[in-house]
Amino acid sequence: MAFENESGRRFFTTSEVANYCAVTNDGVLKWIKSGKLRAFSTPGGHYRVALEDFRAFLERFEIPIDEAFFHGAERSRSVLVVDDEADIREIVRRVLAEVDPALRIEEAADGYEAGIKIGAQRPDLVVMDVRMPRVDGLSLCRSIRQNAATRAIKVIAITAFPEQDIIRRMYDAGADLCLIKPLQLEHFRLEVLRLLNEVGRESATA
Repeated sequence: MAFENESGRRFFTTSEVANYCAVTNDGVLKWIKSGKLRAFSTPGGHYRVALEDFRAFLERFEIPIDEAFFHGAERSRSVLVVDDEADIREIVRRVLAEVDPALRIEEAADGYEAGIKIGAQRPDLVVMDVRMPRVDGLSLCRSIRQNAATRAIKVIAITAFPEQDIIRRMYDAGADLCLIKPLQLEHFRLEVLRLLNEVGRESATA
C-alpha cells in the first residue's frame, strides 16, 4: 500500500514497515535514527521509507522478502466514503489522506449513488454509514457481497445508532468491520491500514 510521489518513487509508512517486520513502531524509529534504515521526514514530522530502501534493508539484515507484499504496493488503492453527512465524509477523507497520501478517495452521499460508483470504479475499500437515504448500509453491503465482481471489496460500516442489534446485522450482511460514531480516529486509521494491506496480499495471490 505504498504511495507514490511526483517522481514516481514508492514509499512506505513506518507502521507498514513495523507490521511487515513484526516489530513495534518505536523499533522502526530506532532503525531509522541509528542509520540502519534510510528514510525521510514529511513536513508533518512523519517518516517515509522508499520501497527500494526497504528492500535493501531486508536484504542487508537477511529478513525474508515477501514478493506478494511488494507486489501489492505497486498500485494505488482506492476508497469510497459513503455518508449523507458532509462533515463526516470530510473527517474520514482527512484520516484516509493521513494513512496514505496517494489513496484515491471518492465520495457518495447515499447508498444509491454509492452503488453506481462501486459498480463503475470497484474501490478496494468502502467506508459506509449504516443509516442513509434511498439505499441503507445493510442493503448496500448485501449487494456488494452478492455480486461476484465486488464481493472482495473490504467494507467498514459506521453508525451512531448501535442499538437494535444493528452491528450484528451488518456483520451478517458481510461487513469486515463495524465502528461506532464518533470514530476513534487512531483506531480507525489502523483498521483502514490493516484492511488495505489485506487487499494487497489477496490481490497478489489471486
